[in-house]
Amino acid sequence: MAASRLREAWARLCAVSGLRFIAKSSSGTSNGSGSGTATVTIATLDAATITFSEQGKWKPDAGKELSFRNVFRWTLAEEAGVIRLERLRPGTKRPVHLFDLAPGDDGVFLPIEPYHCGSDVYMAMMALKPDAIHMIWNVRGAEKDETFHYIYL
Repeated sequence: MAASRLREAWARLCAVSGLRFIAKSSSGTSNGSGSGTATVTIATLDAATITFSEQGKWKPDAGKELSFRNVFRWTLAEEAGVIRLERLRPGTKRPVHLFDLAPGDDGVFLPIEPYHCGSDVYMAMMALKPDAIHMIWNVRGAEKDETFHYIYL
């Protein structure tokens, strides 16, 4: 059952072409709350590895619209029963491992462990919905209290 959920999630990730997101922040050190959209260009590296190159616009609730880019690498690790997520901001030779997401109940994937960056703790949950893949990111720390709702289309 978990293996079939992994394969379903993988097939859905391989078909993503766009992104909408909403950010909520109650910390004073971030860009605040707002929303954005992006195109997602997928590169297939091999049968179990893809990258998402996200390029779009971010509009803070208070402020002017800004451009942004992200590059993420997704790896299907069937033998481990997870989908691995890495950020490639510093480049492909220095990936930042974020999470190994394991299938839970009702199409929800949860991280095996949170990601720590300094005093900040990142958690994420990925849910397969009929119309999209929803990813909820929570960032908590001494100066951060943020939630990002990504909707991959």
